[in-house]
Amino acid sequence: MTATTEDTIAEAIKAATGPLRIRGGGTRDIGTPVVGDLLDVSGLSGISLYEPGALTLVAQAGTPVAEIEAALDAENQRLAFEPMDHR
Repeated sequence: MTATTEDTIAEAIKAATGPLRIRGGGTRDIGTPVVGDLLDVSGLSGISLYEPGALTLVAQAGTPVAEIEAALDAENQRLAFEPMDHR
């Protein structure tokens, strides 16, 4: 299932009969497949709030890390952590 709203994510979770395999923006695809029904959240993408002075950024679940890093780079900022690489 491809989710494009928070409501469709909630519906998918409610309807699930087992584990879900969540795919976001495709930043870090792992080598070993995760077992479960696919819930694709790449349709929920984009930065909805960015306040550089407050060091605050809110991004949707499917936002590629490269998009976030580009926005931060434009303000001479960076992530305070290195996103996990599950490969």
